Amino acid sequence: MKDGKFLAPDGSVPSGQELVVGLLDRCLKWVDIVLDKRGQIDERFQETYDKLVEVRNHLDKLQMTQAWSLRETDLFQWQRKLERFDDSRQDGNFWDTEGRPAELHAQRTLLYLLRRGYGLIYYLLINSEPVSEAMLPIYNQLQTLRRCLIEVKRSGGVSNPRELYPYSMKLNSIDNMRVDGKFQIGKDIPEGQGAVIGLLSECYDLAYELRTAAEEPDGPEE
Repeated sequence: MKDGKFLAPDGSVPSGQELVVGLLDRCLKWVDIVLDKRGQIDERFQETYDKLVEVRNHLDKLQMTQAWSLRETDLFQWQRKLERFDDSRQDGNFWDTEGRPAELHAQRTLLYLLRRGYGLIYYLLINSEPVSEAMLPIYNQLQTLRRCLIEVKRSGGVSNPRELYPYSMKLNSIDNMRVDGKFQIGKDIPEGQGAVIGLLSECYDLAYELRTAAEEPDGPEE
């Protein structure tokens, strides 16, 4: 950088400075917050943090030792634990027993652990039991959505939450296909439920992160 601007190899000032500098400032701000906290979580959310770490550590151990011998049913209890934490969120945030929302560091830390848990379950399911042919159309749609959302995140996010509307509509349409929490084809409940639901949850979290970043005061502006 020179005089607060990024330069091209030829010394010119490329477009998109405000977006890139804004992202850099937000990253530096987050680094400062992390360093200031020194690995300590807000005591109001210590119990939630400890339980999410326990789930993550157990799934990490399964990943190293039993990934190839697992069945989908072996992971249901861990998925249900994550879903209970997920369901306890309001407007995407974690709240304490007195109805106060988590501050930024606790929110991002808990959300990371939640997503990490879902990601490990997704990995273990993919490597232990294939998604049934009947579930492949839904699975492939979610894979495409996930790739698109990751690409949007890598390219700097969105400048307005309205830009996420098509993704949210598609996720909701897929989510509404579930009956009592499971995807049902006719009267059958095909195998691969955990993998598909884990992928759906990951897409929701990616969309939430993008929307939250766009709504932050120092986020990208139109």
